[in-house]
Amino acid sequence: MKKLNLFISYSHLDEDDIDEFKKHICPLKDNGLIDTWHDRKIVAGQDFQNTIDNNIENADIICLFMSANFISSPACQNEKKEALKLKRINGVVVIPIILSACGWLDDESISSSLALPTDGKPINTYKNSSDAWHNVYEGMKSVISEESKIRNVKITENFLSFLQNMEMLTKAHSRKERVILDDLFIYPDLKKYDDLREYEKNLSSEKLINELLDYSKILIAGENQSGKTTLCKIIFLKLRASNYFPVYVSDKNDLYLGKIGSRISSSFSEQYEGISIDEVSNERIIPILDDFHFAKHKEKNIQNLSSYKHQIIIVDDIFSLNIKDESIIQ
Repeated sequence: MKKLNLFISYSHLDEDDIDEFKKHICPLKDNGLIDTWHDRKIVAGQDFQNTIDNNIENADIICLFMSANFISSPACQNEKKEALKLKRINGVVVIPIILSACGWLDDESISSSLALPTDGKPINTYKNSSDAWHNVYEGMKSVISEESKIRNVKITENFLSFLQNMEMLTKAHSRKERVILDDLFIYPDLKKYDDLREYEKNLSSEKLINELLDYSKILIAGENQSGKTTLCKIIFLKLRASNYFPVYVSDKNDLYLGKIGSRISSSFSEQYEGISIDEVSNERIIPILDDFHFAKHKEKNIQNLSSYKHQIIIVDDIFSLNIKDESIIQ
């Protein structure tokens, strides 16, 4: 099992606390579950900022050690912003660890995050600091166990074969008997429309894929045989590489009848092995509904997707949805 990279973001004025943290998480390191990094590991001659940037970008978990020192440090605030960006685009886990009483709850960007120790109680308010650090250790152990499982989930062999299948173009490559998606895919250009369905601008599908998580809903329309399903496959692989759980659904034969949640759950089981949908937060599950123009009850199905933070819907004609309550597709 691959180790998780843990990045420590802190004010140097709180370095004694960081030493205590490192002592208490030694069992997690000794068991081969994590590698830790903080800026004291930079050696003479290394580019200071580039080294920090490279390590935070490679992190699986980022701990923000909150104190008045952290909040007042421009460098720490920059690391916090980068951490939250990586959380959004790569599924990196960001954990505030509260060292001392400070105004962290007034920072809307992190106040909703699950903090350690339990309930965000500052470490320096515990009668026994060892109790506080053990609470942090237990919380970290739980997060690491869950994240290790999520990052090691595999796509089923049958579905991976579907993702890479380019059967229609098997003779298009003179040197390969079997052509797969990676051999031939070229990012198509798209036209972007605003919420009023007015043409806005041309958009590279590669740019869209890199910015998928900036949107709660993405509606992609294209004619038959225009490559929509192939684009779904690329989107699926990109999202999974970012530690999300895309779920591809194409239900044109049954017209998306029945509960859409049940269809997503069934597809999840067919596409992933070693994990059930109940073990994954809905924030990480991203339905990709292909051929949705065949759905008989489009508006009802879209309303029932509201529990998922992100959704991608594929149709043949964006103007044929006939959704009365347009707010549900914005």
